[in-house]
Amino acid sequence: MALTITDKQIRSADTPHQAEVIGQTEDADLWAVSWLPGKALTRRQALAAMEIAAAVGRIPVADCDPEVYDDGFWGRVDVWAAELGLSGPDAVARASEAPPG
Repeated sequence: MALTITDKQIRSADTPHQAEVIGQTEDADLWAVSWLPGKALTRRQALAAMEIAAAVGRIPVADCDPEVYDDGFWGRVDVWAAELGLSGPDAVARASEAPPG
């Protein structure tokens, strides 16, 4: 689950999705994640979103039934999704889509 993190971008070899800085507030950078278009996130939320995308990217294409993944998988995804105000299954469904454009 290795993410490559810089001051301006978060990427993973496990997913085509990425996060990047899109602006700043007085206190922090604002981030955009490709599978959550139009949503400005904190760095912590962008990291959670990219962890979800990377986890989804490691799911074998031939085995897309979410019922087969263990409690550890869903436990991690649920925690990351909660950072975004989403349920685990909703986040997995969204991160499973190809990036726009």
